[in-house]
Amino acid sequence: MSSKILFVSIILTLQISLNAESSKMQSQMDSSEVLDFNPKIASFCLLQSYPTLEQEGQESLRFRDNSHLVWNLMKDSTRQAITQRHQNPFQDSWQNPKLADSFATPYPLANFAKNSDEESSRIRDIAFFSMLYGSNEAEVTQNLKSLFWVDGTEILFNSKNGAYEALVRVKNRLENLLESHPNFKIYLQNIGGTFKWRKIADSNNLSAHSFGIAIDINVAHSRYWLWDLKSNALSNSKAVATIPLEIIEAFEEENFIWGGRWWHYDTMHFEYRPEILCYAKEFAKSHNP
Repeated sequence: MSSKILFVSIILTLQISLNAESSKMQSQMDSSEVLDFNPKIASFCLLQSYPTLEQEGQESLRFRDNSHLVWNLMKDSTRQAITQRHQNPFQDSWQNPKLADSFATPYPLANFAKNSDEESSRIRDIAFFSMLYGSNEAEVTQNLKSLFWVDGTEILFNSKNGAYEALVRVKNRLENLLESHPNFKIYLQNIGGTFKWRKIADSNNLSAHSFGIAIDINVAHSRYWLWDLKSNALSNSKAVATIPLEIIEAFEEENFIWGGRWWHYDTMHFEYRPEILCYAKEFAKSHNP
């Protein structure tokens, strides 16, 4: 068998395995369930998180610099549109993400996604993030600022929209944490990195690392769903969550979401998404007044 045929065979096998696992998890859901998205809360959180945004009318958002780009969360979040886009999260919502898709379900604070429909925080509207942090590698690079991590490694992070300052606060929290828990240092040294202009595996979409708003901590002490799939070790996100809760909370308190809460888990990954944390908290308040 040629190497090309073997490669295609491996890819097909992996896709079949992933689809089977996804179907298994989806079957646990009520087929009539429709994702409960609240565009008013999403708009509020976006405006709170990014001061360069402004509301246009009652339903749309745009940037204050007279950008021609307009996001209508109400239009993109109709019952029919949300349902259709999330019937197969590996297709339309993933390959052609809309801003509303990021809020389809609240980020599972203090919990874990039970299926792929509960990890909408993985989805990023690339046009939106390009306006926030830079539309190409050169623009993003101009916005990067250096920081010495807790292990002394020099890293780069985006200085726009409070991302850099948030990571500095995370670092301060972690340094204080290490004073009482020195054994936690193994998770925070030899980190995977921050800025790298690249696409997500098996996708045409840019990674959060491309915008310099994500950090991967120690890879050797982490789990990633695609690696586990290839080694027949795929599990649920709760089972692979071995990073100390105190580290996770240090990031989440400063508006970083954790990839370990996703159904497609990535336990080394933390990403600056203040709008997602805001939405999760405000959504919970609205359902538990």
